[in-house]
Amino acid sequence: SNWDTLLKDPGIDAIYVASPNDLHFEQSVAILRAGKHAITEKPFVSNMHEFEALMTVVKETGKFCFDAILPLHHPNLKVIKEALPSIGRMKMMMSNMVQYSSRYKMVLNGQIPNIFSPEHSGGALMDLGVYSTSISVALFGKPESLTYACNKLDNGIDTSGTMVLKYPGFIVSNTFGKDSFGINNMTFCGEEASLQIPLQPSRLLSVERVTMQEREELGVKDLRDGMVYELLDFASIINENDWNTYQSFMNITKDVIACLDEARRQNGIVFRTDR
Repeated sequence: SNWDTLLKDPGIDAIYVASPNDLHFEQSVAILRAGKHAITEKPFVSNMHEFEALMTVVKETGKFCFDAILPLHHPNLKVIKEALPSIGRMKMMMSNMVQYSSRYKMVLNGQIPNIFSPEHSGGALMDLGVYSTSISVALFGKPESLTYACNKLDNGIDTSGTMVLKYPGFIVSNTFGKDSFGINNMTFCGEEASLQIPLQPSRLLSVERVTMQEREELGVKDLRDGMVYELLDFASIINENDWNTYQSFMNITKDVIACLDEARRQNGIVFRTDR
């Protein structure tokens, strides 16, 4: 219950940062400087400036700071990557995460909870859009270009929107929202078949290959909490001091943050941390 006591406790090896988004950077830095590893909730940080500063502290301290983004560690992401050639030439990837926020009623009543506050780096992009963007970048790399159109509150924070990423030969459409009721799914559309994730893209619980003739389950069906996979990866990196694997994950995170920064720039979404 005390921050300083937590940082000084010699029995603690790593600390999970699940505070409001704007605090992720400064708290992660404090954890690293205290000689511990940090596991930082999505969004990893608020902007590219914070990312670069945090990576400098990682190098200085020799401690890892992990981006806790579940789908990048789920075995079904590998299943998707290996199955993509089987759908023929891909034309589109479509992702939907539209989940009415339990805190949106507070907004309608004139209150501004952290998740809808520019002071706390809130909004639908940072809370939900980060998932689909991370999956896109992990599979296909940094896009050639992107556009983001969104609904915003009077305080400038986005409550829902669609990001379109342009890649050579195909496009990725990521729709996400916290202000309405909708669907959760992801589809990779090819000329010969599709890969379908019928539930939340953030969890990748199921993967199916679908044609006009058949539907085949490809994914790993595992009812364990998705955090198991990321924690296994983090523990392996720590125990083996595996900086190469760590850097491969950080390269994805860096490109994702660049996408989020550009999407916010296009829509004038400014956080306290930007200033």
